[in-house]
Amino acid sequence: MEEIRKIINKASLEECSALAKILGAEITVFEDHKRAFEVIEDSFQWNAQSFGRFWISLLSDNQPSYRQIVEQVAEKLDIGQPALTIRNLEIQISQKVLRTVWEKMTPEQRVAMESELRQTARQFGKGGSLAASTSIFATLTAAKLSGFGVYLLASTSLGALTGAIGFTLPFAVYTTMSSAIATILGPVGWIGAGLFAIWKLTGANYKRLIPAIIYVAVLRAEQEQKRRAQQKQKRRAQQKQKRRAQQKRITKIIGVILLVILVVYYFLN
Repeated sequence: MEEIRKIINKASLEECSALAKILGAEITVFEDHKRAFEVIEDSFQWNAQSFGRFWISLLSDNQPSYRQIVEQVAEKLDIGQPALTIRNLEIQISQKVLRTVWEKMTPEQRVAMESELRQTARQFGKGGSLAASTSIFATLTAAKLSGFGVYLLASTSLGALTGAIGFTLPFAVYTTMSSAIATILGPVGWIGAGLFAIWKLTGANYKRLIPAIIYVAVLRAEQEQKRRAQQKQKRRAQQKQKRRAQQKRITKIIGVILLVILVVYYFLN
């Protein structure tokens, strides 16, 4: 589960705790990322298999990878294209949740949801073209999605599953969208249960796996945004340093030219 290890190592311990709670882990408070990864890895594998299958896999050292678990969930939700990257599969699972919620909305509820999504995109200052799009729902469920769009998509989808999660997660966009969905559709408790009933999920604990995978998508999107921001800041610092170096060179050249002019003037007079 190297894919999950990378996400966990970059996440805060509070975020690790939230993921462990979604997965129903017995231990949800961690002192370091190593222990957090061990618990989350075990929890993913436990929820992805039946009781008997889990122990057979454990004894044979043949536990499923995170990719296999994501593909298993995608297949259960009738999402094809297993050749997609893990990130894209996470996005498609999030889109499946959002589309299912959208299909159950009345026209009035859809208008209200569009308004809330647009307001959230503006509020958190990273919406840009997303906030200006004709339909944010259409943009969030489109084939190509990146940046803040993935973050808003996954947060909104996770908000729709709040009833299944059973507690509030520690990040602002999710809290905002959970409250918005509750206002638009009524108490959120029935929404998550309703979605799982629609999909007729049995076998593995998909009520844990689906929100957990979507939360991983949130963490991944957040970390990607931070990395891009750091890279942008680094480029700006390098450009600033380069401009300073150029200014110093120009100053030196001007100084040499002035010195030459003074020397010539001295000898000519």
